[in-house]
Amino acid sequence: MMFYATIGRMVLIAAIMLAPAAVWAADGELRLQAIDSKTGQPIPVRVELPNSRGRPMRLKKVGTAELGDHFYLSGTATLGLRRGDYVFKMDAGPEYRTQNGSFTIDRYADDDKSVEMRRFADLAAEGWFAGDLDSQRSSRDLPIVAATEGISYAPSTAWTFDGKKWTKSHFLVLESVDDQVPLAAGRTLGPYTTRVELAGGTLLLVSDELLEEPPLELAAGVTSLEVIHQAREAGLHVVAATPTAWEYPLWVASGELDGVCLLTSQSEWKRIVDKDPQGRPRDKSFYPGKSGLVLWGEDIYFHTINCGVELSPLAGSGSGANESPLGINCTYAHLPNAFTPAAWWDAVDHGAVVVTNGPLLRPSVSGEPPGTKFRLDDGQTLDFQIALNMASRQRVEYLEILKNGQVDVEVRLSDWVSKGGKLPPVSFDSSGWFAVRAKTNTVDKREFALTAPYYVESTAGPRISRKSVEFFLSWLDELESRSDDSRSCTTDEVATARELFRGLSAKSKAE
Repeated sequence: MMFYATIGRMVLIAAIMLAPAAVWAADGELRLQAIDSKTGQPIPVRVELPNSRGRPMRLKKVGTAELGDHFYLSGTATLGLRRGDYVFKMDAGPEYRTQNGSFTIDRYADDDKSVEMRRFADLAAEGWFAGDLDSQRSSRDLPIVAATEGISYAPSTAWTFDGKKWTKSHFLVLESVDDQVPLAAGRTLGPYTTRVELAGGTLLLVSDELLEEPPLELAAGVTSLEVIHQAREAGLHVVAATPTAWEYPLWVASGELDGVCLLTSQSEWKRIVDKDPQGRPRDKSFYPGKSGLVLWGEDIYFHTINCGVELSPLAGSGSGANESPLGINCTYAHLPNAFTPAAWWDAVDHGAVVVTNGPLLRPSVSGEPPGTKFRLDDGQTLDFQIALNMASRQRVEYLEILKNGQVDVEVRLSDWVSKGGKLPPVSFDSSGWFAVRAKTNTVDKREFALTAPYYVESTAGPRISRKSVEFFLSWLDELESRSDDSRSCTTDEVATARELFRGLSAKSKAE
């Protein structure tokens, strides 16, 4: 058998057995192991291995967490394969470089090979812990999947309410994760989430306890705001599944959201699903193409912050409901100590987060994470210097400093490197906010990372943009005109939200 690898050296190793996918007898065997290049220890990996006809290999073996075109190995495996030429791709999460290789299986082949996985970042060591808020994976698969993808927090959907009745997830999703499994150590995984899917949008309600039963008593005709109020009273974390949801302005006005997912199941691993049946349609002349849906969501989020609302961006992959790997969209929360769900949500509440489906950003301003609020005295001008650590497996040409929702400075990556990881200062003489965004050159989807805002507040209070307030007032007018069966809110609830935004308009001092 001939074997080639584009990255990493090959060494001999023994391994455990896995049954071949096909019903026919294997022509040869490849015993494969992935090891960390620094420690020399086996690590779990995600593998894409098309067969000689270009179709994904199906191992059909417990413990490999197969989904779509990929499967997982706990570090070692024996693959029984038919003769032919093969190519593979191996990943150990976003902090390791992808390994690509090829090999040929001849009749009676019997080889042992190992691939080195080279790590270029360790975010947990820097206090950044990843969470995926939209998992629908089997609890038996979660330990190896989360360990491979570097996910500390993956609350899976246990129950779904469709506006009429509760439905429980598959029993494999509802099982609790065995915390004695080594790969689950230090992680919180399993059925902690409820999805409420109403005409006006979808809410994710995350519990601190495993959900053996629905956490709320909901009946047909319940409004989305009633759900939110009940969820808060029950101590659940409330997340808008997307900012495009028709009733999102009501949720923002309630002040009871913990966050909103900017990266959603619509942003899949290898494509964007340009469908948003519960969302307010975008103007495709301003937001063209499939990536336009993601851009539309970003701009809605920026309008939210421009109304003086402090709300954290979050992310979820939809893994299990789609074929994306867990954590392909994720939220990194900055924690002062070890990971716990309570500490993770506390970071979300304080805005100490970064969302990404690609680049890994770790910003700091005066030693502080995102979400920090800086005070500005009357007549004072302050310059803020952003220190940024970044790593990315995909090429990033530019970094952007966003100020009040607009690109203030665009920085070439080479200039950022020459400045030792420091970005140009951003200046404020009045209230506002700033954030950092990095975009890759990927053409078939919008791949980016965005920090939560840093806030600057003068004695006059937060910055409130008249344009952004009017944006939501117009939205509420459209919402009110929709038919009763296409919304899950009352006229009185819309009127209450309108009153709040009109009050913000009276306070607005910025365009």
